[in-house]
Amino acid sequence: MNKLLKALTASAAGVFAVGALAFTAFAEDYTFDISEPVQSNGSWGQSFTYYTANDEGHPGNFDATWITPDSEVVVDYTYEGETNKAPLELIWQTWDGPKEVDPDVMGKWNRVSPYEYDETSAKFSYEDIVNAYGTDDFSTVYAINVGDTGVMLTVTGVTITNCDIVEETETEAETEAETEEDTEAAEEAEETDVEEAAEEETEAETEEETTVTTTETEKETTVKETKAETESVTTAATTNIADNAPKEGGGGAVAVIIIIVVAVAAAGVGIYFVVKKNKGKYY
Repeated sequence: MNKLLKALTASAAGVFAVGALAFTAFAEDYTFDISEPVQSNGSWGQSFTYYTANDEGHPGNFDATWITPDSEVVVDYTYEGETNKAPLELIWQTWDGPKEVDPDVMGKWNRVSPYEYDETSAKFSYEDIVNAYGTDDFSTVYAINVGDTGVMLTVTGVTITNCDIVEETETEAETEAETEEDTEAAEEAEETDVEEAAEEETEAETEEETTVTTTETEKETTVKETKAETESVTTAATTNIADNAPKEGGGGAVAVIIIIVVAVAAAGVGIYFVVKKNKGKYY
């Protein structure tokens, strides 16, 4: 695990030494997602509003600074009502946001008329947008709106062509952050391994203690059972002897004495006859 941490640290140092901000810019059309079109109120209301990525309070995916001199805004729409002019207008909006507004900006609500339009689509040029806004610095464009000019307008599509979409591919800060995350993950994994090993050791010790305790308990139980059995046998034998022993003051003692006397008498008679029979042999 220590080798892994050293390798990660070395890699981070190498990347940090040669790291630099790298960006990839490429021109393409940007189409806004309008999954649920909204109809305006027909009284200079808005059918489309998009808060750009320039405003920290409403961060979107589109950055207005991606627009180039080759860009134009194309709007698809339907509308209800009669008009003798373009049924829609483009609005470049700003307010007191995270950046100080360029003094050349015309106002907070800057209207742009289309240079070309028909019943279903309209086009707005880069030059007209710059002239209406007052500058080509769009870093303080916080909202892009499409509103009606007195008809009930429904915007179904908005595309800005030829944008220099800038995507951050790799940064020194991101690389360092990723390395720190990898290092933290490795340290957490190592701590987890140590904790698991400690838990396993504790479980093993507990199991061993339990086994020893169980064995000792079984031994004690066996000893107690053997002792009990021995005491039981001894008690039974003692009881048997006591039951068969002659009773004090009873006929048992007399019977024994009579038996002894008879045995002695029989032995004496036997000896007498033997001596008498063999008398001649010894005299």
